[in-house]
Amino acid sequence: LNPFTKLQEVAKTVAQVQASCGLEVDEDAFLEKLNPGMMEAVFAWCKGAKFIEVQKLTGAFEGTTIRTLRRLEELLRQITNAAKAFGDKELEAKFEEGSKMIKRDIVF
Repeated sequence: LNPFTKLQEVAKTVAQVQASCGLEVDEDAFLEKLNPGMMEAVFAWCKGAKFIEVQKLTGAFEGTTIRTLRRLEELLRQITNAAKAFGDKELEAKFEEGSKMIKRDIVF
């Protein structure tokens, strides 16, 4: 199961839960919003690839790649704080680890 397929499955579950809670959601439109454009590059970055190697995977400008990685790290910090507020130490640790994997080298 590749990461994007797994993400689609989770997103489908989220859409179904939203619908079961009475929220109006178009499951197909919800899933179509997912864009795997930077997934491979971010995965490579987290595995320790050099920026130039990651950049070859994107087809985007360098600034776009850097901005994407920085915004993702910022999001991870925010959801780390949310997990901490809820008292979920395991989830907090996972998000912190993800943040550490992204926050390195030339990007930061």
